Amino acid sequence: MAENTSPAITMTCEVCSEYYTDPLVLPCLHSFCKKCLIKAKEKQGSADTSLKCPTCDTSVNLPDGKIEGLTQNLWFEHKSKEASIKKKIHSREPILYYIDVGEAARKALKESVTSCDGVIPPVTEAIANGEKMLEQIATRKEEVRQDIKKTFEELKAALDKRCNDLLMETEEIAIAKKNSVKKQLDGFRKLIKQVSHGRHLASSVSERTDPGEVLSVKKLISNQLEECIEEYKELPLEIEENEAILTSLDTTVMSNEIGKYGGVFKVDADFYSVNSGQAIPLGTEQKERKFKLTTNIPVPLDKALQHIHTSFIKSDGNKEEGRVDIHVVKDNNTAIVSCTPQSIGGYELSVTIRGHHIKGSPYQLSVKASRDYTTLAYQRSFNVGNTCGVAVHTNGEVFASSHYGGFVQVFSEDGTALRKIGSKGNGNGQFQCAWGLLLVGDRLYVSDLNLHCVQYFSATTGQYIGQFGSKGNENRQFSTPRGMSTDGKGNILVADYSNKRVQVFKEDGIAIDDEGYVFVSNNNGCLHVLSPDRKQVIKSISLAEIYGIALDKDGYIYVAEYRNSRIMKY
Repeated sequence: MAENTSPAITMTCEVCSEYYTDPLVLPCLHSFCKKCLIKAKEKQGSADTSLKCPTCDTSVNLPDGKIEGLTQNLWFEHKSKEASIKKKIHSREPILYYIDVGEAARKALKESVTSCDGVIPPVTEAIANGEKMLEQIATRKEEVRQDIKKTFEELKAALDKRCNDLLMETEEIAIAKKNSVKKQLDGFRKLIKQVSHGRHLASSVSERTDPGEVLSVKKLISNQLEECIEEYKELPLEIEENEAILTSLDTTVMSNEIGKYGGVFKVDADFYSVNSGQAIPLGTEQKERKFKLTTNIPVPLDKALQHIHTSFIKSDGNKEEGRVDIHVVKDNNTAIVSCTPQSIGGYELSVTIRGHHIKGSPYQLSVKASRDYTTLAYQRSFNVGNTCGVAVHTNGEVFASSHYGGFVQVFSEDGTALRKIGSKGNGNGQFQCAWGLLLVGDRLYVSDLNLHCVQYFSATTGQYIGQFGSKGNENRQFSTPRGMSTDGKGNILVADYSNKRVQVFKEDGIAIDDEGYVFVSNNNGCLHVLSPDRKQVIKSISLAEIYGIALDKDGYIYVAEYRNSRIMKY
């Protein structure tokens, strides 16, 4: 047998000479107790963010300047605990451990290499996708630049045309004004010419010595001059036209509009959110499932649609594809994404924009076979005192309300009691008479018959979140609220029993499964299963005074049987 020549490793700290407690390793590979390093740091000064190794005096920069940021030596910690135990058993024998560190290190390195084998190919593919995206960005940038230049050239042409039109209008107005003034001036000139001619003629005749000649032309000349004087009296001497040519060229409004004109936007996958995508983890083979894709970016969805791509394949990798349709609705900010799985099993639905997944993508869809409700077999019961409400989580846990106990009991799928939510009392998170239950995602709603309110909790942790309602008959008030459901549109429906009404708040369903079957209980202790068209009762089961009904992800029915203090599964 080969001799072990590995160095001896002592499980004691070189500072305190005791077995390691919370050992931390420095970058120089020397390990010390956490408390010893803290003391060394305190001696050195709290302002310093480095620490000198007590063994080799190497200066070490501390993460965030704190000892707590150093790496824990888990192997030393384990071996120290082991050594302390052995020391108690063999207190007289010195303990040294001879470990083949090299072999362990080689094994660890091989495991690291194996684990890294799957890293390089996908990262290489991601790099290729990134480089391709850079090319696409450059191409798209040039396309956008050309679009912008073309658009503004068209705008410039439109402005030039408008400028020419306004210049033409100015010319036409000026010509009309000039013609009007010229016409008035021509009248003035004609009058002056007539008056001047009459004056000259009258002066010439008045100098004649022949009385007969004067008398013969006097009347004619006098009439002409009188006509000129009358025309002068009637003629307006003010120019009837003016020089004004008004303009409306306020650039402020246009500049503001130009400042707001157009836009360049990036279409980020992060801008997209899924309204009801989280509500489709379950599906039925050859049945269509839908969810909404909504945007909050100022780009019509039909323009972004060319960059949206979908994939719907089996999770086991056999590439069986299902059909995916995207339909843009009227507001142009919402699309309906629908998929139709062809067989049972797991599916993966991906929705990407320019190669980037939208929020929540890829979605995991578990597809089950359609269940035959014409035959229902008893599965098991869950015992809880005086239960009126039942709900089933997607993780398989069953929730049952205890009427008099003042709590909600949580069971595993096999009927094991796991935990209780709430307690008896009047405070937050307490019940006087827990009645109806409703699960919406991970939020559990509980109606209280006596406190006249609805409280809600985290279903997984049981932590109280809030409540709504008080005693009365006004809006947001109850009188002995009982069952709860949702309308499938995000609204919670609460049966306000004594007020004889149903109030709407916010989410989960009347007991309808995802194929449309309706489950109804009545005061006669019967559970009826109705066909999706509501016209046929396909199955009835007689029980003892039942209230709540719930379905799990596989279509099994859970019934709260009040009189027998149990939950029945079918």
